[in-house]
Amino acid sequence: MGYYLSDGIYPQYATLIQTISQPFSIKEKNFTKHQEAARKDVERAFGVLQSRWHIVKGPARMWTVRDLGKIMKTCIILHNMIIESEHQQGINPECWQPPGDETVEDVHLEHDYTFLVSRMINRMKQVQNKKVLTDLKIDLINHLWDIYGDRKTA
Repeated sequence: MGYYLSDGIYPQYATLIQTISQPFSIKEKNFTKHQEAARKDVERAFGVLQSRWHIVKGPARMWTVRDLGKIMKTCIILHNMIIESEHQQGINPECWQPPGDETVEDVHLEHDYTFLVSRMINRMKQVQNKKVLTDLKIDLINHLWDIYGDRKTA
């Protein structure tokens, strides 16, 4: 099960890892510093992807994790290629706006809805499990400490 970096306005789900609002230990401070930096980078990237291709326009629950990963990597690669091209042309990517005549059509897929609803209900039970959230957050704090723990965390 994947997770997203979020802030305190989102519910406490196992897929939403929130910043620690008042970190006390050095491990928590290290985690908060890296989590906030990564979350800001991700927010900027998604803002561009959404404005350029409407990639996060609708729910993604029916896609597999593997497909979502490929879609996001493709979008990020395309974005980086466009930014590089714009820099070469002297275009400021911060001011980019899609052309007025550019439209993105909705995608309609056929599904076995009985199976998908059952799968979605089971997945929501996993996502709302507070123990899974707590365990994941502790694992992430320790993982970041293992990587960056010997560096200064202010």
